[in-house]
Amino acid sequence: MRRIIALLLAVPLLVLSQTTAASAQSVKGSFEYHVGDALIQSLGFPAGNQAIATNGDVVTIVATGTFDTVTNSATGGGTFTHHVAATGQTITGTFTTTGLVSFQSYGDATPQGLPASFFGGKLMLSGTATPDAAPSVHLPLTLTIECDLGSPPASAVEGVRVNVKDVINFSKSVPESGANVYILQ
Repeated sequence: MRRIIALLLAVPLLVLSQTTAASAQSVKGSFEYHVGDALIQSLGFPAGNQAIATNGDVVTIVATGTFDTVTNSATGGGTFTHHVAATGQTITGTFTTTGLVSFQSYGDATPQGLPASFFGGKLMLSGTATPDAAPSVHLPLTLTIECDLGSPPASAVEGVRVNVKDVINFSKSVPESGANVYILQ
């Protein structure tokens, strides 16, 4: 995410940003989340963000929505593309966000010279995935999104991870595969 700082500063959307600062420990409010979506793509990044499973399968996620740390709720969703390493098959589908599991804020992005309404952190959402080829199948998942803006711990890695319960766990972010951001509303 740090590599998009120069691009973000040039985006007219930032003029509309709030300037309320908040500490990493006390962030309460409503946020937008963006994972490889139209906003991220408008900044020159590829569509989606990727994670890999231990068997070599790769998933690409595009997601947009909101989450609220006061009401402990989340909305939104997106698309997934699952490349099966063993067969070369590609499985596509959609997912819906069903809830907020947790949000660990890394603080606002002012250390990177960005507006105080831009935040980094580790967000975990619950959801349901539906493959395009099997619309009656609804698989529970946990989507973890990490944005390294603010003051992230040394272990933070910009990216996503997806655990489709009892099916497959895309447990490792693919470095430099995309970008994410949270915007305080």
